[in-house]
Amino acid sequence: MNFQFSIPSLPETPQCSPNQLIQLASNLPDVTISIPSVDKVLEAIEQGKADQVSKLDWIYCIHAKAQWDQQNIDRSGKTSAAIWNVAISNLWLQHHLLWRLALYYGDRQEQMLAQSIAESFDIFTNSDLVSHLLPVKIIRALRSTQAGRELAKIACEKRVNRTGLLNNIRDILPAYLPLFSQFIEDITPYFTTITSPNHQQVQWLLLCLDEMSDSQQIKAVNYLLTKVSNNIATNHSLLVDWLRNNYRNGNSWYKISDPARQKLREWIGGINYGDFQNLVNLILNKLDLQDFESNQLRRRRDFWANYSNRFERLRILLPKTSQIAIGYQIQGDVDLLEDDGSDPTEVCIFDFGEWFVVEFFRGGGSETRLFPKNSRNEQILFGESTLSVKRIRCLGGDRHDNVYLWQEFSPTWLKNHGILPNPNTQPSRNPTADKLQQREHRLESWQREIKRLEREAKAYCNKICFLID
Repeated sequence: MNFQFSIPSLPETPQCSPNQLIQLASNLPDVTISIPSVDKVLEAIEQGKADQVSKLDWIYCIHAKAQWDQQNIDRSGKTSAAIWNVAISNLWLQHHLLWRLALYYGDRQEQMLAQSIAESFDIFTNSDLVSHLLPVKIIRALRSTQAGRELAKIACEKRVNRTGLLNNIRDILPAYLPLFSQFIEDITPYFTTITSPNHQQVQWLLLCLDEMSDSQQIKAVNYLLTKVSNNIATNHSLLVDWLRNNYRNGNSWYKISDPARQKLREWIGGINYGDFQNLVNLILNKLDLQDFESNQLRRRRDFWANYSNRFERLRILLPKTSQIAIGYQIQGDVDLLEDDGSDPTEVCIFDFGEWFVVEFFRGGGSETRLFPKNSRNEQILFGESTLSVKRIRCLGGDRHDNVYLWQEFSPTWLKNHGILPNPNTQPSRNPTADKLQQREHRLESWQREIKRLEREAKAYCNKICFLID
């Protein structure tokens, strides 16, 4: 199939001669172009007519001010101060100057501002109308000898991480400046200068840590763990929990330094021991105990203080009566202990890394049991929601008494399983022969009692089909 299209006709192009163009130009009105100058802008400021200065004139004035200063050295500072005074109420000029000033301090290769204008910045910042503005605070930080740390301080005050800070100044200051990327490495060093950080400041730190790259975060965590005092860790379990979740398990544990790992162990242990200590104190204050029970609990509390650096985890199990009296006041992992007919007792399960230690606070037996850390024991002791005194005893394990002089013998028992006390712990005393004889007598009674309790436990576990060895 063939198509034939007609060719459109075009109008002829008009022909213009040079003489006609010359004649046309001669008939145009005269136009005078005002060439910007620094003197013109300064004159307007002196006459109180700064509001009549065009944006183009301001741009030229700021650009040419450095050269103008060289020819007017005696007036350079005073005239730059006058420009900043205008900027207090001129929002466009204010933004233009702040942008250039950020480049002046933040990128030494791009100093697009007269030195006299930079040095007169305090005239602007001393005004109550603008001193509180975020861009002003940031430029003050850029002028500092510790710009990164000052930027971190501002981010902390605003409760924002690096991304949040840049979102606040985007289109106001040049967010691409190197310092705005580098100050993330000053987050942790700044945090360590805070004497008593509050909860919001700790939350801010964690927000910043979560934003960091792996290498930045590892460096920050190493610094944090080796510089922050144990008191701060004790008061902020949120910080310790974050470190535990991110660096205590898996390959991340081996990415931080040996001193950092040791400090993290201490922090985790300190938090867990604090929960244990709090539990004992609540029992002593809230429950109607006999004197020998109270004394025994105090000795347990003081004894385990020597191992506080070693606690990886802690699980607290309470009988119904104790839960009613004190349960709501306890922090941490707290569960109800199933009633299986045993004497009422509180139970603490300590995770020591390679071993689980179960402490029965009172009642018949009142022993300490040691279990190897394997998947089966971990599932039962830290995973099972339902545990009872007899269920735990059914698991067996190595056991130690809490009868007369137990504090002198327990450290050796624990040491034989690789569980060592905190550094600088005083060694056990050597009991006299008379005391040893008293202990042997009481120990015989305890052994008979614990064997009876273990028989009862096995019978109970067989009855309920609880898995036992």
